[in-house]
Amino acid sequence: MDMIKIGAAQIPQTSAIERNLAAALEAIKKAAGEGIELLCLPETHLAGYRVGVSEPDAPCDSDALDHALGEISAACRENHIGAIVGTETSNGDEKPFNSAVIVDDQGRRLATHHKSRLTPGDALGYSPGTDETLFEFKGIPMGVVICFEGFRFPETTRSLARTGARVVFHPQFNHVLPNMEWKLPVQEALLTARAAENTIYFVSANMCHARNNCRSLIIGPDGLIIQASELGQEGLIAAEIDPHKANHAFLKDDPVAMAKALAEI
Repeated sequence: MDMIKIGAAQIPQTSAIERNLAAALEAIKKAAGEGIELLCLPETHLAGYRVGVSEPDAPCDSDALDHALGEISAACRENHIGAIVGTETSNGDEKPFNSAVIVDDQGRRLATHHKSRLTPGDALGYSPGTDETLFEFKGIPMGVVICFEGFRFPETTRSLARTGARVVFHPQFNHVLPNMEWKLPVQEALLTARAAENTIYFVSANMCHARNNCRSLIIGPDGLIIQASELGQEGLIAAEIDPHKANHAFLKDDPVAMAKALAEI
């Protein structure tokens, strides 16, 4: 496993698929120009989040979303970059899934993850998925958890780490609503814990909003923040990482690995 440059795009989101697609394509092209090899976009970016941007009962425009994903796949192939794309996918006559589609640098779809843990607000607009999603990019085992399931359910990230993930991506949609001001320090503490307790890289991409309550973050296996966005400001963050440092030290009954992770030796 070689070094890899990963990134997160903090970009605005609307209820219009074409506008969201344009923002995604611009971010992908810019990220590729900066040498980023795999870029994470925010939760539900293509479709618009059903609890805050769109409406819970809005129809799922599968044709438009499939077309948009096709455009993103073509852009990934043209720019030699992979992407984790927040969107939604149809669930027949039921509410759609809140999904993340992983596209590689050849434009191929590697996997699709459906958010498994929903807030009560989420449940108004989405059906829950059932499993965590592991994928491999350039020989590196990786995983994805979406927003709430990554924040409040440590077992989701732990399950991915146990099955080998060295990097976990976390598309999210978070801004401050009344009585939510407490979330900023709590949210970021939870994400740094996900990285440190599993000794993995954790990459979180929030959308851009004037009242963001969580930054987009790239966190190292030691739980320290490597890169962070500015709250409420559009932009990209990126870091070149060494997958070997994500060694799952605390998942093993290995005193040497734990001692190294704790800087005791």
